[in-house]
Amino acid sequence: MNKLTTFVVSAGLSIGAATVTIADTLKLSLSYEPSSAHHQWADWAAEEIAKRTDGRHTVDVFGSGQLGSERDVEESLTLGTVDIGFVGAGHMAQRYKPISIHLAAFLWRDLDHFLAYPTSETYREVTSGYEEASGNKVVAMTYFGQRHVSANEPLLTPADFKGLKMRVPPVPIYMVFPDAVGANSTPVNFSELYLALQQGVVVAQENPLPTIQAKKFHEVQSNIMLTGHMTDGYYTLVGGPTWARLSEEDQGIISAVLQEAAAGASADIIQSEKDLADWFREQGTNVHEVDRQAFSDIVKPVILEGDWPWEARQIEELLALGQ
Repeated sequence: MNKLTTFVVSAGLSIGAATVTIADTLKLSLSYEPSSAHHQWADWAAEEIAKRTDGRHTVDVFGSGQLGSERDVEESLTLGTVDIGFVGAGHMAQRYKPISIHLAAFLWRDLDHFLAYPTSETYREVTSGYEEASGNKVVAMTYFGQRHVSANEPLLTPADFKGLKMRVPPVPIYMVFPDAVGANSTPVNFSELYLALQQGVVVAQENPLPTIQAKKFHEVQSNIMLTGHMTDGYYTLVGGPTWARLSEEDQGIISAVLQEAAAGASADIIQSEKDLADWFREQGTNVHEVDRQAFSDIVKPVILEGDWPWEARQIEELLALGQ
């Protein structure tokens, strides 16, 4: 079993007993557009769930945030108005704050280090804590990518960020990096970010390379800085009311399919990250290597010394994974 498969399978929790099997149509919500690996694998999962449950369950996929923001969807999962959601930990943290621990800036040495996360005791603790707090089931985790900065000017040192209006998600853990280097953290709805960059409402943003490509941010940003300041992954959640009404057999089938979809999307994202720096250069975008250590020296102490909703021993465990 390779590390990516271990990452996704380990990220799925055990399947408990349930009550009755009900034939129904499940709503799956994600924020990503049809061209993305995330949406394509969601479509695949929908087909497989219908096939493997012999039509007992079908899945309608709603992409591009049609059913609301991830924060909205997380709440809808608990209410039973959405059945399956791809939700980032920053939004899950509204219900259980420690779930955002893997977003800590400069926590992960490299990809293999991050892929080991679901094998850790900390992962088991925070996902179980989220389940208890929300009632939702954590089924899988999908690699989302390393987050990098784009702007219309080179930002090669921490000093270059001072006073810069930079869009980040309106979640405290995402604000650590820009705030530590002196940028002006500015929340903008993800669906409105392209226009905000085009109009100069914000002059910089940060996202993984596949997202920058999919959302066409390079059309309105001339420079990409490979800061790699955060390594991100989102969770596949099944809403508590939905999970409770599934038979034990269908819980197993749906969990297996969603874990396979997470593995497929993760593999596609990993490959695209390897290819995209050169692709952006071919489009005329300036792609800059930066001294990540210079940024880490400023940002990492905020993570290690700040008042965060996780325990110091958990950060220590994650830092030591694989060493």
